[in-house]
Amino acid sequence: MLALLLLCASWVMTVLAIPSFEGVTSWTDIGSLVPGMTTLEAIGPSSWDDSGKNPFYFTIDAPHGLTGNATVKKDSAPPLFYIHNNQLWNFHNASTIYPVNTVNATKSSQLPLQVVVGKPGSDVVKGGSWRWQGTMLLYEYGSTNNSGVYYSCQDTNGLMGLFLFLRG
Repeated sequence: MLALLLLCASWVMTVLAIPSFEGVTSWTDIGSLVPGMTTLEAIGPSSWDDSGKNPFYFTIDAPHGLTGNATVKKDSAPPLFYIHNNQLWNFHNASTIYPVNTVNATKSSQLPLQVVVGKPGSDVVKGGSWRWQGTMLLYEYGSTNNSGVYYSCQDTNGLMGLFLFLRG
């Protein structure tokens, strides 16, 4: 009996000895796990008709969990994004986070740049950065930026994509 009592007492002391942070018992929502994470709502002429009842979001034109072209469409469960160290990231789940990149879609020195999620490769534009200006998401490259304006249209393969133009 004494051995059982000592075993229970040692278990209670072990539980009490686990360090914790004052007032923190668990993650209450995903925003507390990655501060600043949010959906990206697209506002423009096609969204004005609905009066915000069924908004358009930046989303990924690929089956759930896969990477692909960023695009704009109505989505009942839009993906989450956040900026860390001037890089835009797409939060897929607690173990998978994809970078959001721009690529030279035309393979020339001419614009536009296409926004893609998780695409590595030689056509990814190096040196660009993402930041918030108020509620607008800006992409900057050197002294140029896109002023928070994105265009949703078909790429050269006929797939919907999200594009941007840079101006100084």
